Amino acid sequence: MKKQIEKTLQCWIGQSFWGSGRVANLLTFQFGPRQERISRYGISYKMGTYALHVQCAWRLTKAQRILAASGDPGWEPKEVNEETRNDEGEGYSWPKTGGTGLDEQLVSFSRQGEHTPLFVQAIQADDLGGLTIELRSQHLLTVFPNDSFDEEYWRCFQVEGDLPHFVVTGQGIEGQEE
Repeated sequence: MKKQIEKTLQCWIGQSFWGSGRVANLLTFQFGPRQERISRYGISYKMGTYALHVQCAWRLTKAQRILAASGDPGWEPKEVNEETRNDEGEGYSWPKTGGTGLDEQLVSFSRQGEHTPLFVQAIQADDLGGLTIELRSQHLLTVFPNDSFDEEYWRCFQVEGDLPHFVVTGQGIEGQEE
């Protein structure tokens, strides 16, 4: 698995890391030149040439400091209100993007990257589906599966390309034999 991941992501070396976002518990990271897109609602937005979608543990670090991570309490809304209540009107439901402290941390990090772009310098993987993307200025994006389930851990893909999504699960790389 390690060799397949590193070979697949080799084309990311030299690409810029510039954005992140969240849809419920799915975190997205953007790499490469920005592409202007129009949503089905007619709203303009930007995506990278390459995307990484993460549904397992992750952390973004600089030197010996964690800047943001999946364990941050910011996954929860700052307050429970009508927008964050579940369908039964009680408890917690995933807030919309921008509604948490974690969202604010990631937006702040992305804005800093606009002034000083971070480029991918190296890709390292392990045989359990873990991934470390080494960026300029001692930044690392580390993705590490932390459960024994067979579900999807992460996927990467080229936004406009004919290549299939590269999906890493608890069973290995989806659609490929180990």
